Amino acid sequence: MGMVDWFRKKEVTQEYNPVFVKDDVDVALEKIKKIGEQFQGEVEQKKVKFPSILGEEHPFDFKMCEDLYKRFGFLTAVVDKYVDFVVGPGFYIECEDEKAKKIIDDFMLDVNFNTFLRTWAKEGILKGSGFAELGGSQTEVPQGMKVLNANYMYIDRDKYGEILKFNQYRGAFNKFDKEQITSFEPFQIAYFPFNTVGDCVYGLGIAYPALNTINNLLKNEKDLHTLISRKANSPYHIKLGGIVGGKYYKPNPSDVAKIGADLQYQTNKLEWTTDGLTDIKVIDFGNIGEKFDAVLKYDTEMLFYIFQIPAVIMGMANVPEGLAKVQMDAFERRIQAIQAEMEKVIEHQIFKRVLNASGFDVKVDFRWGEPSDATKMERLVRLKELLGNLRVSDSLFKLMEKDVVKLLDYDENEYEVMSEEEERRREEIRSQPIVPGQNETKPPFPVKKEKLFEQLDKVGVFNKIKNRYETKETCKHCNESWENINDVQEWLGFNYKDYLKSISAFIKEDDFINLKAENDIEEQAGYLNPTQINELKRVLNKDLMQGKGIREIARDIDMKVKPNDLYEITTENQLGNLIRGKDVRSIGIARTEISRVSNEGAIKQFADNGITKIRWVASSGDRTCPDCEALNGVIFETFNHPEIPLHPYCRCTTIAVTELS
Repeated sequence: MGMVDWFRKKEVTQEYNPVFVKDDVDVALEKIKKIGEQFQGEVEQKKVKFPSILGEEHPFDFKMCEDLYKRFGFLTAVVDKYVDFVVGPGFYIECEDEKAKKIIDDFMLDVNFNTFLRTWAKEGILKGSGFAELGGSQTEVPQGMKVLNANYMYIDRDKYGEILKFNQYRGAFNKFDKEQITSFEPFQIAYFPFNTVGDCVYGLGIAYPALNTINNLLKNEKDLHTLISRKANSPYHIKLGGIVGGKYYKPNPSDVAKIGADLQYQTNKLEWTTDGLTDIKVIDFGNIGEKFDAVLKYDTEMLFYIFQIPAVIMGMANVPEGLAKVQMDAFERRIQAIQAEMEKVIEHQIFKRVLNASGFDVKVDFRWGEPSDATKMERLVRLKELLGNLRVSDSLFKLMEKDVVKLLDYDENEYEVMSEEEERRREEIRSQPIVPGQNETKPPFPVKKEKLFEQLDKVGVFNKIKNRYETKETCKHCNESWENINDVQEWLGFNYKDYLKSISAFIKEDDFINLKAENDIEEQAGYLNPTQINELKRVLNKDLMQGKGIREIARDIDMKVKPNDLYEITTENQLGNLIRGKDVRSIGIARTEISRVSNEGAIKQFADNGITKIRWVASSGDRTCPDCEALNGVIFETFNHPEIPLHPYCRCTTIAVTELS
């Protein structure tokens, strides 16, 4: 019966789906006809024929594989390991429709899906074909699920490979028993084939490809044990009689028989006393087992190749850690492939029927559970390396941060994902200290507005100022029209170009003694050599003049200066503990040195403009250290103040103290 004929039969009996109307059936028939027109290739079939056709023949004896699983411990362990790795991580589902998700959750709870999944996976992995029956009619949610023994299940397909029905036959083949046939429609069976070849509807599983090797191994083991049992003891060879003085002395038959009887009933306490004509020797067969070692080892190794399972999992290999890791990676990929095949069957043959019977036409995704701790740790290590790579784009950096949050089981709702604009603003604030003087309460001089906009845009404060006043008709600080604010010098209190020149001059003249290596020991410890210091000066000077942000400058430092790991130097001029790795040194150097040269340039500008005092401004927040917090607001002489930055990554700055401050 072809697929179209089968569908028409269902239309007549109204068993396929009684909610279909005739128009729906006609549409479905048209689709099926089109499929028949698209697929013209026929599949090879060898059907089991009785008075009626059961379906296609099994490619091998499923029962033999089942018996091997029960009696051959090696295969038992391999199959169980596969099942543990496939099902062990657990599972969960995802769906945008909460009602549909609850229906699936309740269904899995009702049918004890976790236990069912292990049995079903074992049947499929062992025999290549896992059959699960979904009880009830197609218009109702299955009331239960059970695994059917593949030994008795047969699949009937049309010549194009479309499954028409599943048949279960538990009778004998030498005498057909029609009463033993149970037929299932396709919607009643969830079918999981594993390791299929070509157009064969059944899978091969993992046991069948290994049958020949298993047979050789078992035969060799049997021969070994038989030989050892027969030759377990070293037998005696006793020779009686001999030639003495040219005369041959023949032993008496009764003496030979008596010694033979003694040998037959000898015990560990038996001692021998003989004359000169009796010679007793022990026959040594050597190490019998050595003759089998190479053969048995070869057969065992072949089984590992066929099963595609690492020997380390079975506790049978002493291999280097690197090789073991490679083997485990390959095995994990194989497990993931099996899981992917099971996902498709679960989603399309089980969940879809449950949802359709409940009136839902949505997609529910089946997801396997959390990875192992070892997998998590390996992923975290890789993420750490990538997060320390300054060449990573900001968007990828955020995605990796979210991945870390998930791996560490943190609350994702509390993880703040900054918008591009917010990130840009924060980066601008971090890229350079707040330009001293920009917070002056009253601008001292009137100049042109166009130049103000141009200069403010360079320092990244234009948008903040414009947004503050774009809805105001006048400046709230001086009650002058916004149109009359005409120059950056009026707003900031000094000329920004001169400020940049001061920074550039300071960079060229400074020795960067906090980073510079004074001797070979310090250079070995990670301090910068003269070549690196000169390159750092070029990077800072060029990037600051171009208005680059912290991350861009840090990337340039990483690529051009190439700082190494920084180690502690002990009193004996020996290298001690690692202080800071090279993966984070570039960003540290960028933040710290930009703060230093910017503040030094600003203080010089203050002095050039006649300002004699500065106020220390600490960045307030949870990360502010006690020392910086204690200095916040303290006034110092322009050239008599604590070194700024006070420490690496310090976020403090200074502002000019004027009459209006």
